Amino acid sequence: MIIILRVMGVLGVLLFGALFTVTFLSPATVEEAALEFVKDRVEVEVREKLQSVAESTLTGRALRIAGDLGVESAPLTEALANDLPEKIAGVIDEMCRSGCEKQKVFAQTAALELLDRIQAVRLTEDTVGDLVKRKYREIVSGLKADLRVFLGSNLALFAILLGVSVLKRQAAAHLCIPGLLLLVATLISSAIYVFGQDWFFTILYNDYMGLGYLVYVLVIFAFLIDIAMNKARITAEIINSVLEWLGSAISVSPC
Repeated sequence: MIIILRVMGVLGVLLFGALFTVTFLSPATVEEAALEFVKDRVEVEVREKLQSVAESTLTGRALRIAGDLGVESAPLTEALANDLPEKIAGVIDEMCRSGCEKQKVFAQTAALELLDRIQAVRLTEDTVGDLVKRKYREIVSGLKADLRVFLGSNLALFAILLGVSVLKRQAAAHLCIPGLLLLVATLISSAIYVFGQDWFFTILYNDYMGLGYLVYVLVIFAFLIDIAMNKARITAEIINSVLEWLGSAISVSPC
């Protein structure tokens, strides 16, 4: 049992240590592995940003002016980069044919105000290209940070498991609990990554190191500390309670 635990500790340290190092020495590898996920997240966040801009007071006023000119508001964003000036000119000409001087003055004023506001939106809001670049950097940076926390936590736990298994040979039975919990976490995360990288990165980016995983890590850490510094008294009680519940006559003692 103690040999199995040591082998687990060594393999865990090597695996998570290597991956943790890669995030620093070859960050491009992380970007390449997460490329599809990052692209999807960039698209989502850019759309949200553009939607908030479209719903802003400034843009809303421009849309209302466009409505006054007879320009449909739905394709206005598309028109900004295409033929909105021509549409405005056409509307003004059409209005002018009515011979109403007031309508002509109103149309000209509204057209100038609309163009001014469109220009203001362009100057105060990021261009789509700049927005995409900024969002890409933000997402990749956040993903790397989350990945390092995840890998670093597992690396530390496996290192502690290995250290305790060397210093506390008599605690083989007690170390089964944190060892099993670590193995489960490793197998689940590995399976998620192998069978669906995007799923793995989605979980990681959406606060995988949040309260749930933090509690899980703290539980494993508590077992290891109890074994290393408290002679596994609490761990022994838990194991004996489970064995008794299962109807087993076997028991373990503090070490």
